[in-house]
Parts: sequence; structure tokens; C-alpha cells
Amino acid sequence: MKPRIIAVVNHKGGVGKTTTTLNLGKALSMNKKKVLIVDIDPQANLSQSVGIEEPPKNIYHALCEGEVLPVHKIATGLNIIPADLDLSGAEVKLITEVNGYFKLRNALATIAKDYDFILIDCPPSLGILTANAMIAANEVLIVVQSQYLAIKGLDTIIELIEELRQNLNPALGLMGLLLTQVNRTVVSRTIVEKVQTEYPDAAFQTVIRQNVAVVESSTHRQDIFSYDKTCAAAEDYLNLSKEVING
Repeated sequence: MKPRIIAVVNHKGGVGKTTTTLNLGKALSMNKKKVLIVDIDPQANLSQSVGIEEPPKNIYHALCEGEVLPVHKIATGLNIIPADLDLSGAEVKLITEVNGYFKLRNALATIAKDYDFILIDCPPSLGILTANAMIAANEVLIVVQSQYLAIKGLDTIIELIEELRQNLNPALGLMGLLLTQVNRTVVSRTIVEKVQTEYPDAAFQTVIRQNVAVVESSTHRQDIFSYDKTCAAAEDYLNLSKEVING
């Protein structure tokens, strides 16, 4: 079986991409799946969230210097390929190379068979690093914050998926839209309803409720299950993992 490779995407920051990559990855591993999470964001928040800072080797060395992907074990069934700030120089380097858009796909091909799921945490942009992730992937998970203006640009991302599918990656498809930071305010409820109405076949049934434990777990450099497995966000990410597996 080929692994399901999922690019976790949005061109906005602060919507919950990194939180989703880590906690969905952990939830999938709790369902006995072999999972690899990949940090391709120069901010390296995913790496930092599991306690990896300034690793001697990171994804930059694989993408730009042809080295082996550095894989670190986080927990049973869950590994990570970390990033570092030097990844910020990768865009300029990759854009000048003939196969610059295919570097991640080629690198992952050497280890993909070892995993059931590979989740790629993308930067808050639609540049060449995000394109690398989407060309390496067979599915795209768009994280949508339940606030006004958050759904602006969704069509742009969906159009990019279609363009890449037609020209560079025929296997690519939209996995779904995940609403995060959902609360009981009128604004949040309105956004949830709008997304589920306008994208009825794409929106996940599971939404991620706003929960202080998410922020606290990040501060403690833990996934939500290690920090507080009884909280609402832990329940939500576990439900999401089941929806992803069954999807």
C-alpha cells in the first residue's frame, strides 16, 4: 500500500496548520498507523513544538544539498523530519534549479514505504516550498480558521491544487477543509455554516474547538494527547483521525 501523503496548507498564518499536523499525526499513530510528520516551514514551529531546535541536519540539507532526510523519533509510530531557519534560503536556491519543485517528492520516495501517513506542515504562503509539498502529496488538507476573512483565498488554494494536478501531479486531490478555533460566538458559527454550505463535499464533519489546552500544550512542547488527553481538542483530533482513516 502506498502511503497517504497529506500537505497541510493555508496561505495565512495562525490558523492551526502546525497544531493540526502534530495532533492529527499523533492521533493517527494512536490508531496504530505509522506516521511521519514533515516540517517544511522556515519558522520551524512544528520542530520546536516537539522540542527540536537547531538540529545539526534538517530538511534544508535534503532539499538543497542532496543529503539523506534526517528522521527523528517522537513517539511510538510517530517520526518527524525537522526544519530550521536556514530553510528560508531554500526558496531562492530551489527556484533556480530545473527540478526545484520536485525535491521533496524525490527525497520522500526513498522512505515513503515505511509509513501509512506522511503529513507535511507547509509555510503560510503559496511559494515553492508549499508547491514542493503539494507535488509530493496525493492529498491536500486546508486548515480554515473560523473567523471573518479566513475563508477569503480558499478558492485561490483550490485553483492551485487543480493547476498542479493538471500540470505536475495528476495524483493530487483535495482531502478536505478543516475548521479550527471554533467557538460559540455568532461569527464562528456563521463561518462554520458558510464553509459547510459552500463546500458541502469538502468540509470535514469534525471541527476543532477553541481550547486553551492547545496553546498550553504548545508551550510545554507536547502534543495535545500527552498534555491533556481529556480536553475537547484531544477529542476533536481523535475524531478527525478516524474521519481521515475512513475517508
